[in-house]
Amino acid sequence: MPDRAWSWAGLLGIMAALAAGCGGGGSGGGDTQPDPSPPAIAKAPAESGDAQTGPVGQSLPNELRVVVTRDGAPQANATVTWSTTGGSLDPASGATDAAGIGAASWTLGPDAGAQTAEAAVQGATGSPVSFSATATSVGPPPPPPPATVAVTLGNIFFQSNRNATRNPAVDTVAVNGTVTWTWVNTGATEHSVLSTGSTSFTSSTTRAGDGTAYHFQFTEAGTYTYNCAVHGNLMTGRIVVR
Repeated sequence: MPDRAWSWAGLLGIMAALAAGCGGGGSGGGDTQPDPSPPAIAKAPAESGDAQTGPVGQSLPNELRVVVTRDGAPQANATVTWSTTGGSLDPASGATDAAGIGAASWTLGPDAGAQTAEAAVQGATGSPVSFSATATSVGPPPPPPPATVAVTLGNIFFQSNRNATRNPAVDTVAVNGTVTWTWVNTGATEHSVLSTGSTSFTSSTTRAGDGTAYHFQFTEAGTYTYNCAVHGNLMTGRIVVR
C-alpha cells in the first residue's frame, strides 16, 4: 500500500510539472500573442498627385493619395493627418478606405514656387510621406474685348484691321459691340458680307464702290462666320462675341 500511495503521488507531481511547463493553469502561465506589426504608409502606386503644377491660391486638379498597409494587406480606417507649408488640405484628417487609400485635395498657398505637403499616420513606418508642387504666378486678367472692330473688304479677301488675320479675318468684340466692314480698292467689283453659320447675323446687300461700309451691332454672345455672296469661301471671316 505505501508503495502504491507513493506511486500516485509521484504521478500527480509529474503531471503538475508538465502542465506548468506547457503554460497551463496558475497565475504565471497564460497564453501570449506576438505584438502586431506596425502599419506602413507610402504614396499610392497610381495617381498619387505628387509633383503637380498649378496657379497660386488654386486647387490642384488631382488629389494627393497615400496607401496604408499592415503586413502587405490594405489597412482600412487608419487615420491620415495632412499638413502643408502653404495653402490648405481638405480634409486635414481622414480615414483610409477599404483599399487602404487616404486622399486629400490641395489648395496651393499664395506664393509662387515650390510648395510641400505631408501625410502622416501615427506609428506607421514611412511616415510622414512628402509631396511637392509648383505654384505658378497668375498674370493680370486679359483686357476686355473691344467695343468696335474694323474689317477691310478687298479683292478678294476679308482682313482684320486689328490683328491682320485674313481669310478668315478673325476678330473678337464685346457684346453690344459693332463691327464695320469697309470696301477698299474694290473698284466696280461687287462684294457682300454674308452670314453663314448656325448662329447668324443680318447680312449686307451686295455692293460695289470704294469706301462702301456695312455696320452691324452684335447683341448676343457667340461665334459668327461669314463669307462673300459673290465669291463664296474665297473670302471668309469669323467674329467672336463675348
